[in-house]
Amino acid sequence: MSTDPVARLQAAVADLTAALLSGPEDASLYFRRGVLYGQLAEPLKAIDDFDETVRLAPDHAEAYFNRGMANIQLQQQYAAVEDFTDAIRLNPGHADAWNNRAAAYVDLGQPKQAAKDATEAIRLNDKLSSAYAVRAMAHTSLGDEAKAREDAAAAQALGFDRTQLTFLLRQARKT
Repeated sequence: MSTDPVARLQAAVADLTAALLSGPEDASLYFRRGVLYGQLAEPLKAIDDFDETVRLAPDHAEAYFNRGMANIQLQQQYAAVEDFTDAIRLNPGHADAWNNRAAAYVDLGQPKQAAKDATEAIRLNDKLSSAYAVRAMAHTSLGDEAKAREDAAAAQALGFDRTQLTFLLRQARKT
């Protein structure tokens, strides 16, 4: 077995592709292969597999979430928002879906919605440093520097990188 992580992922994709020849209606195989494609930074292939997963298993919240992440890689924020919304509809307790939808809303210039979603992500998981960072960005875009500083401090206290946060907040001030 190869010690190269990329080669291992590619071998796992090949195994799942072979398994799909005998089980083409198995949503879990498409989902697992889609996750692997995501890890290989092949978002278009990942989306194809997540599309097939939700065709076969329309209530598969993680397929919608992962397809949303692939859409983020492709800078397709509107499609990502739709996917995260479906993941939330199917699993309202999915803090990462709330958080990533909030980040997409920041990118789309919708800071009020972003702040609302980030707040829900924090309610669900108050240790999610990126949710505080996203909410800080939203508050910055809204001109509420006091709330932005409070959230930025919370994000850093939970381990969010200060340099990255400073950059993100500068970007948010430009919107």
